[in-house]
Amino acid sequence: MGFNFSFLCDLLSSLEHNTIVKASTAAKTTDPDTRTFAQWFARHERHIHHADTDRLALLSCMFPEKRTDRVYWLQATSLARVIGRCLCLGSSRFSELDRWRTPGPDLGQCVEDIMRQAENHIPAGQEILVEDIDHALTMIASRCRFSGPRVRRQHTAVDVEETLAPLYRRLRSRDAKWLTRMILKSYSPVVLPQPYTLKQFHFLLPHLLQFQDSFEGALDMLVSEPMNHFPPHPDPKLAANLSAIALDYLRPRTGIKIGRPEYFKARSVKHCYQMAKGRRMSIERKYDGEYCQVHVDLSNRNTPIQIFSKSGKDSTADRLGIIPVVEESLQIRSPQCKFMRRCIVEGELLVWSDKHSKVADFHKLRKFLPRSGTFIGIENDSPPQPYEHLMIVLFDILLLDDDVCLKKPHRQRRLLLQDTVHPIPGQAAIAEQEILDFTLPNSQHRLEVSFARAIAQRWEGYVLKGCDEPYFPIYSPGVDNAFGRWIKLKKDYIPGLGDTVDLALIGASYDSQDATALSQVRKVLWTHYFVGCLLNKEQVVQFEATPRFRVVDVINRPCMNTRILQALNQFGEFNACGPETCGFNVEYGHERLSHATVLFKKPFVVEMLGSGFEKPSGARYFTLRFPRIVKVHTDRTFKDAASLRELQLLAENARDVPVEDLSQERAQWTKRLKVGNGVNHYIVRSQSPSSTCYSSEKSDLESSSSRASAASINDINDCDHHVLAENDNLTSHRCRQKESRIGSHNSEKARGPQPTKLPAKIGPSSLSSSMRATSLISMHQGHPLEPSKQESHAVSELATQRKSLCSPRPISIYTPKTSPGDENVSSLYEFLRSLESGTETIFQDTSLGIIIIDPQKTALGPEINKIGVVLASALDGNASFLHPKGKIFFLDTRLLGREIRAAHCQRSFLETWSIIGLEYFYACLIWNLVTPLNATSGPHRGSQTHIDMGHAGFDRQRPSGIRISFDKTDFTWLCEHTVIEPA
Repeated sequence: MGFNFSFLCDLLSSLEHNTIVKASTAAKTTDPDTRTFAQWFARHERHIHHADTDRLALLSCMFPEKRTDRVYWLQATSLARVIGRCLCLGSSRFSELDRWRTPGPDLGQCVEDIMRQAENHIPAGQEILVEDIDHALTMIASRCRFSGPRVRRQHTAVDVEETLAPLYRRLRSRDAKWLTRMILKSYSPVVLPQPYTLKQFHFLLPHLLQFQDSFEGALDMLVSEPMNHFPPHPDPKLAANLSAIALDYLRPRTGIKIGRPEYFKARSVKHCYQMAKGRRMSIERKYDGEYCQVHVDLSNRNTPIQIFSKSGKDSTADRLGIIPVVEESLQIRSPQCKFMRRCIVEGELLVWSDKHSKVADFHKLRKFLPRSGTFIGIENDSPPQPYEHLMIVLFDILLLDDDVCLKKPHRQRRLLLQDTVHPIPGQAAIAEQEILDFTLPNSQHRLEVSFARAIAQRWEGYVLKGCDEPYFPIYSPGVDNAFGRWIKLKKDYIPGLGDTVDLALIGASYDSQDATALSQVRKVLWTHYFVGCLLNKEQVVQFEATPRFRVVDVINRPCMNTRILQALNQFGEFNACGPETCGFNVEYGHERLSHATVLFKKPFVVEMLGSGFEKPSGARYFTLRFPRIVKVHTDRTFKDAASLRELQLLAENARDVPVEDLSQERAQWTKRLKVGNGVNHYIVRSQSPSSTCYSSEKSDLESSSSRASAASINDINDCDHHVLAENDNLTSHRCRQKESRIGSHNSEKARGPQPTKLPAKIGPSSLSSSMRATSLISMHQGHPLEPSKQESHAVSELATQRKSLCSPRPISIYTPKTSPGDENVSSLYEFLRSLESGTETIFQDTSLGIIIIDPQKTALGPEINKIGVVLASALDGNASFLHPKGKIFFLDTRLLGREIRAAHCQRSFLETWSIIGLEYFYACLIWNLVTPLNATSGPHRGSQTHIDMGHAGFDRQRPSGIRISFDKTDFTWLCEHTVIEPA
């Protein structure tokens, strides 16, 4: 009997139609997809669970991307040729089929359009079944060496055209469209939600796939006792009881990969703390390698050890180099071995350098790990060195003989792992771990310090696992699905702390398969954008030489939100030209990079965020890893973007571990982590030295379904969490966008702080007594606003001894109130008014101020945001009382209790203040309205954030230039030029 493929095409076509329905008003209250799924499964339930239906074939057709063991070696170009020959198309009709290369329909839609012109007649009983398609695709995949070993064992001498021709000739045009998309492993724009669909298939199937991460293994468990007696859709109360019964019979099997737990991403240290609060957590170092799951079955004499990759593919043949290490570390076939028959452990494959006694860079792995027997992307890499070799770091144990360790809490699994694994220096180890009890009051601070140390040492991040929680939440009855999830804490997950660079997009190309998923974007002309770096920046800037670009990367839809993609298409249309007429030369970084079909006469300059730097496959240079576009800068030219040399300098600085200054680096990261804590919606990360936006938008990181706005360029932004940003960029620019534009933008948003306008006039009489000018040196003891006699005498004595020095400079001080209110805002206005141009607080043409922060009572990030908003409002309003240049220093309140002696020689005193700055200095808010736009060039080593009252992904010009610096040299400068001022 089998299951008709047309039945599945009915579901897919209905869901495709729903993409249009979802744009209607009615779809905002009800989800049409839910109704479609319910009706389809109710209609075909008898067919799905019929004895003659191959349910593995049906699931493989529903989720083609899940069959990672099948590789067809057919991309759109080659598949189009095969389909043309299968359908015996002439040259004119083949030209119509070839329309998929241009903006418009994808290959599947073109196949439907062509076949509709001469629709196939399908006699009754001759319909194509999902079993027919599954068999044909298995045969095609068996001929590809990149398929899994079990698929390869079915290898027969098949011809692709002869295999596919009977299918296409017996399908209607609509069904042929879905077969084409199935072969390309993407039904886009349709996406079947896997958990929901599998639950509609059988209520136990999602849980079974956790234990056996393959359809074949999960279905085998479903037909075993007692699950074969369970109804596919029982009453919800009965389903809970049946699930509990089934749990006692679920056992992992060696030879089939176990699924992995879901996890949350922590967006700040405080967010991580909130998710972990009340739990005792194991904080494990996250290693930058390749995940592997090692299965040991001593009863299998042919392959006693199997290694599975993250995708579930059996990669044992490509991991043979690590198997001897696994045997030795698990002490297999020795009296010390802790298991008799089988064992499953999880780990990470790395490259260890004996010469440097540390883990080597991630790109070194490709020299040791082939892909189906072929080393890919190593043509420009140095050969493996004698002191480099594979290493495995194990972090969990899932099965030990008949002991299902998945049920055990993590602390017990960790003890079992330590008892089972014999570490081998440089070859096999257990992941580094520390335990943190989040019931303790200082746990957030301890996590902060620990994470700062990890960042300073250039670790990838942390994974937090509940010490008292099992591997899967289903082993904890009475909890929801979110219980027990792991937490990943990485620097680039925290907005503003990732690595950012200004780069140029010099060209673009179109991919029809990607374009089908962009229903929210109108008129998609290009889906891929080419990142280029100047090779001759100095000659271009100084002598207007012809620019020479090297393409270093290609980014596509997942690397930007839909509004930025909409804008690049919309404005790029008027800027595009052919590669021959662009006015500059282009070369490609390596052979695997596709070529741009158009180039931009004026390349876009974008701010890109990445998770560190990596050396791409086949390349000789480093570029951003996992790049994402934060915003597009319309006020900059490609001359302001990073050249290839500057990009390599940034990569080198980001990758180097500061061995000598590790403690200072750790202290700096601790302060920067404090800035982001407690912040939900404020300064948008803007790593470019021009701006950071104040706005509040719905997160677009997890979903790119927001509406694209082509009407206004200043609606485009990639502001997922709007928190304080780091700035390691290359050029210095001024901030953009008037406050009036902010108000109109924020009025459309339900959340986010509104910039507050300063009063029209602030008179001296309105200043409170707390705003009197004071000297920095007076803050160590006594009343913070009155210089102590002791220190005044010390400075006077020093001035007498050294004629070149004069008295301490007065500096205005502001202490935020711990409770919000009008009084607090008013005192902030007074503080800014005290920085008035022409007062004693001006030094070296720079107005100076200090803000004392108690981090236990006041969140530093929001406070900087509030002050930045008010300051930017004043600057945008051309407030006459503000000096055009100034610095505001944020210091810890503990500095007031620190005894500081001034009666020292100048050198030792400045060294003392430098050390003090590491502990008490947080940040410096700097504004400068007189620096030319491109006064700064080249890569910055310091970390800075520029504040922009604008909110768009595209910057516009504005008068105020505000940035935040975390560089301790700013604090040293304060001490040098105020406490001991040269005459």
